[in-house]
Parts: sequence; C-alpha cells; structure tokens
Amino acid sequence: MLIVLDACNYRAFMEKIDLLGNFAYRLTGVLSSACCTSKWLEKTFTEPINAVYVTANPWVPLLLRDKGIMKKIHDVSSRFWDERLGTVRAEHVNMIALKYMMKGENVIVHYLQPHPPFISNTWLKGDDPPELAGRAIYEKAIRDGKARREFVKAYKDNLAYALKNARRLIQLALKLGYKVVLTSDHSELLGIYAPLKTFRWLLRKHPIKLLKAWLPYSIGLYRVVGHPCNWKGKELLEVPWVEVYA
Repeated sequence: MLIVLDACNYRAFMEKIDLLGNFAYRLTGVLSSACCTSKWLEKTFTEPINAVYVTANPWVPLLLRDKGIMKKIHDVSSRFWDERLGTVRAEHVNMIALKYMMKGENVIVHYLQPHPPFISNTWLKGDDPPELAGRAIYEKAIRDGKARREFVKAYKDNLAYALKNARRLIQLALKLGYKVVLTSDHSELLGIYAPLKTFRWLLRKHPIKLLKAWLPYSIGLYRVVGHPCNWKGKELLEVPWVEVYA
C-alpha cells in the first residue's frame, strides 16, 4: 500500500513524525518528480499498474482515468466532498480504502491533507466558493505576514491530522499483511523568498510584467506560500519516503 500525503513539507513532517505511532520504519528524504500534483501524476504514472487508486485529490481522476493506467480510480470527493470545509476529510478516504484492502487489492491512498483548506479551527479561510477556497488561502498567506504565520500553524495542524489518520490506516494494513510506504506528491513552501529566476518564464515576452511580479517579493512584502508548478529549485521536490514495518 502506498499512502500519499498532498503537499507535505519535509521539515514539517520531521516535526510531526512521532504521530505515526510506534511502528518500526525506515525514513529517507527523496526528490519528487514535480512541484505540483498535475505534473507529478503525469511523470510518475506512465505505465499500467495493478492497483486501486483511492483519492481525495480531483487531479487524479481528471488526468489518469481515461489513460487506463490504474485497475480502478475511486474518487472519494464525488461522494464525500465537505461543502463547509471545502475539502475531503481523511476519515472518508480511510473508509473507502479499507473496503479495497479487505478484498486484498493493491491500494494507493491519496489524502488531500496537509494541503489547505484546513480541518483545524482557524480564522484563515477562503472567501471563494468551497472548491476554490485553497487558492484564496494561499493568496492571503502570500501577501500578508499575519496570514502567513497562521497558515504555517494551521498547515502543521493539518499535517498532524493527516498523520493520525494515516496511522490508523497503517495499523489495519499491517494486520492484513500489507507492505506500507508513505510519501508525498510534492513539498510545500511555507513563506520563502522568491528569486528572480522563478519568474524567468515572463522574461522573453513580458519583461515589464516580470519586474512588477517580482518586486513585492524582492523587498520582502510578499513571500512564496504553496507549490507553484513553475518553481525553479529543489525546495518543492524534497519529500519523505517512509517504509513501515510490522
């Protein structure tokens, strides 16, 4: 069984790893194939896999269902989307995953956490419709220091929530004889400086737009929060790889 946390910052993971429980495990840091989920899916799953992909992330059915890569893709959001939170709770992902585990299927389990919106009680919420709440939260954290500090706190709470649910699923998986690996599709930037090269895609056609886009970051007014697909650097590629043993 492969468990995928969505947008998991490696350092934050190291702070919370004890929440996985007292399992024997081997932890290494590895480099992901991409900085965002859509590109990660395209680069990672290129050949047919005999596995059921249980996912809360809508990119999975959108990009993989028509390719016939997986034995089956179960989109948990189609039934268990939480309109109030603007996300899918990990408990519902576990419930669906367990159904396939009881049948002995190879399973990939993709939570939507620690990616926002946040499960915890936080004032940092999106103003947009629920399906766009995550984007609004990122914009607030990028532009405002107070929102950025709250983002980091709520993000770590979301990670703790995901790990506690992963622990419950791992316990059941080990009892059923599964080999378990936990990783993430990509990392998450929690408020860092944006070098000019991050915006170089604007250089050739829109040099003035490049300067306008970079200026707020260059003077410290903005900081990068999230996982932009065009990010140039390894900060978004480092993710945990945890092999769990009974």
